[in-house]
Amino acid sequence: MKLLLSWLQDYVDFDGSTEALADRLTFSGSEVEAIDEIDGEVVLTIEVTPNRPDCLSIIGIAREVSALVRNPLRIPEVRLAETGPAVESLTSVELQDPERCARYSARVLQNAIVAPAPDWMQRRLELCGVRSINNLVDITNYVLLECGQPLHAFDQSRLTEGRIVVRRAQPGESIQTLDGVDRKLTDDILVIADASNPVALAGIMGGSSSEIQPSTTDILLESAYFDPSGIRRTARVLGLSTESSYRFERGVDVAQVDWASRRAAALMIEHAGARLGAGAIDQWPTKPAARRIACRPNRVRDLMGVEVGDEEIREILTSLELPVEAGADGALVVEVPTFRVDLEIEADVIEEVARIYGLDRIPAPTPRSTLIEAADDAGTRARAELRSQLVGLGLNEVMNYSFLSGGALDRFGTGDRDARVVLPNPISQDQAVMRNRLTPQMVETLGRNRARQTESAALFECGRVFYKGSDGLPNEQDRLAVGMMGRIGRGCLDVARPVESDEMFLWMKGLVESLCRAMHVRDVQVRDTAHPVFEEGFAVDVMIEGACCGQCGILSRAIGEAWRMSDPVAILEIAIQPLLTHVFELPKLNSVPIYPSVLRDMAIIVDQSVRHEDVLRVIHDSAPAELTDVHLFDIYTGKGVGECKKSVAYSLAYQSLETTLTDEAVNAFHAALMNAVVNALNAEIRGN
Repeated sequence: MKLLLSWLQDYVDFDGSTEALADRLTFSGSEVEAIDEIDGEVVLTIEVTPNRPDCLSIIGIAREVSALVRNPLRIPEVRLAETGPAVESLTSVELQDPERCARYSARVLQNAIVAPAPDWMQRRLELCGVRSINNLVDITNYVLLECGQPLHAFDQSRLTEGRIVVRRAQPGESIQTLDGVDRKLTDDILVIADASNPVALAGIMGGSSSEIQPSTTDILLESAYFDPSGIRRTARVLGLSTESSYRFERGVDVAQVDWASRRAAALMIEHAGARLGAGAIDQWPTKPAARRIACRPNRVRDLMGVEVGDEEIREILTSLELPVEAGADGALVVEVPTFRVDLEIEADVIEEVARIYGLDRIPAPTPRSTLIEAADDAGTRARAELRSQLVGLGLNEVMNYSFLSGGALDRFGTGDRDARVVLPNPISQDQAVMRNRLTPQMVETLGRNRARQTESAALFECGRVFYKGSDGLPNEQDRLAVGMMGRIGRGCLDVARPVESDEMFLWMKGLVESLCRAMHVRDVQVRDTAHPVFEEGFAVDVMIEGACCGQCGILSRAIGEAWRMSDPVAILEIAIQPLLTHVFELPKLNSVPIYPSVLRDMAIIVDQSVRHEDVLRVIHDSAPAELTDVHLFDIYTGKGVGECKKSVAYSLAYQSLETTLTDEAVNAFHAALMNAVVNALNAEIRGN
């Protein structure tokens, strides 16, 4: 916003240089981006934050300066000479949509003379970036810049029946706006209409059918309050932004509507020779309830870290036109005026005290550290180690938002809908639900990479998921998701052969085993399962120390096709905490044996359903302390073994730390071990 320094001085006095004033405004939250001198006038460019619509005016900034320099604010006194007929005999206002238009005020001026505005007014407008048009239009723009309230002047003679109807647009209606563009309207657009047709887009731009002409003599002066969200939607749909819509979108002062109307009417009487009708039509169905915020002086001092006296706090708030009363327990009760839409809680009031007191006056504390005996960053270090191990295994980390759409989750199953945490006020439907699993976004990330000609990828994400517990309250859990696609597990020369599902599945299984081994996880097993996200026969539960911690498998082709991924894609999702339990445990060191080892082979015939890990589990459960190594060296199926049978052969190493083992001792160990395997697995010793 551009601000003319000489115009600002009409409302408040201040000493010192322009640069000093700019610094004080900047440190108080109204950043001065530039100071320019144009034709002997100083023009400030001020960046006004979206939560401070009251500062989008000269008076708004003057109020800030008044509080900073503690000089009184001078608001122009408006005196009206209402010499014309009663306004009710000249026009009427029908307010059909009080939700979108909370207040609408109309005045009628007659016998106006359209001419150029006074030179001083034209100069002020042009230095603030507003083009001068004529005295009537310039006055509405002048008041807009002065107090922040948009106004509009209609040629009343061009209004059908000379009256106003505030309503939604009807199907098929259109309007030609002042910029000469024909715009089609929808039923969500609020319009200002006469008895038959729309004559303005409410709060945005007037229509060419009722604009001020050189021959205009009678004016209907509009001053209103429009709902910010409605103006924002309309401006976005029509691709139209104006000085009026910019202010209405942020929220104008509903209590200032009448003052702005009277101010403009007085200027039209003075500079256009108009005769003002008696009274005004002011439709204000529901006035806003009074807002009060209790502010504790001790809380102000605690948050600011500065000893500010109670009286100084009261003085600062009063200088900002925030009336203060004494409350219970020494609190100050602040009455929030309608122009301060940003003040809602005690912290907002404390911020007002801090910025006017001077953020640059608040001393920076000396850095210090406090040792807390019970504090432990082991969890943070453990997660860092997990990420380091995943990167070391060749994966790249990705990060996703914690929000997504319900439809994105529905692709991966609808049985958990009741457990989802749905946001009450989402910023969009694409981010309406908090994720209760990482898999959907991992699959989407792989799909987006595939769409951009990335053939192979191995990704991981460590993130948090959210879900409702049995008590209906939200819960959260840290999880790890891994996604792999393409020839990620092959050498650089083996690229021609297509990747099969079993090959991709084994890559993922091997990655899980390698990760668990690196994180010192003691007992890891996989258990066949069925899951709608994975292909049948390629899904397992990951069991850590007997508890199911997650699943991995080959992504269902039906899901993969949604992202045009026809090749096998492996997905893992697992809880993080079980992976971190033993991460900092040091391995137990064994003495280096000095005595020779003895090898024995064991060939057994078992059912096809018996897995290698089943055999290893029996061996380790029954093995003597002297067994130091087990190695699978042969698997055979076919003639001589039997139907649905297979032969597996293992090499076992026996070694003692205390003595050289004799053949008799080794044979005894080996015989006992084979008997245990035979009994546990219903096996047959091959060759017997």
